[in-house]
Amino acid sequence: MIIFGSGSAHIKTATAKNATCENCGNQDTLSFSIYRKHAHIFWIPIFPLNKTGASQCSHCQQVLKPKQMPDNLKRKYEDFKSDAKGPIWQFVGLFLIACLIGFAGYSSGQDKENTAKYFAEPAIGDIYEYRIETGSYSTMKVMEVTEDSLYMSFNDYEISKSSRIYKIDKEENYPEETYGVSRQDLQAMKADGDLLEIQRD
Repeated sequence: MIIFGSGSAHIKTATAKNATCENCGNQDTLSFSIYRKHAHIFWIPIFPLNKTGASQCSHCQQVLKPKQMPDNLKRKYEDFKSDAKGPIWQFVGLFLIACLIGFAGYSSGQDKENTAKYFAEPAIGDIYEYRIETGSYSTMKVMEVTEDSLYMSFNDYEISKSSRIYKIDKEENYPEETYGVSRQDLQAMKADGDLLEIQRD
């Protein structure tokens, strides 16, 4: 279960200059405190949200939210809030997401590069992931390599999603019988997009 939520971090607290508390009449006893909310997943901050805050008088302890402040105090508060910068760690989730996307892109590029290399230089034990005419997915294992053909052991099972091919890629699922597949036919499968990836231990 994914846990979504929000939290907040204290940014800054400082005295409101030349401000008078309307409740007790004391000057320079008001201070502003600013907090910035952030969204989180599993308590990891993903991205910052809005900034909130309040004023408090150190003499009478009255706390005012922005909508309760008189106009002159609210203007000072808004200026103070706009200058208050939040902590960078509230962006850590975005940084992690960017890293994951970058790694996924690199990994995908590496897989394509390896597949092209393995296709050009097949070896016994290579696993070819491919799409069946029915739309399902399966694998075949290279058992012998000749000049114009590869002799394959076809997986006894197929699966509906390409991302789950690993679940059927088990040694016991490859029978002893092999069938020759010409390199020309494999090239056609590759050109049609039916040959997905080639895995090599």
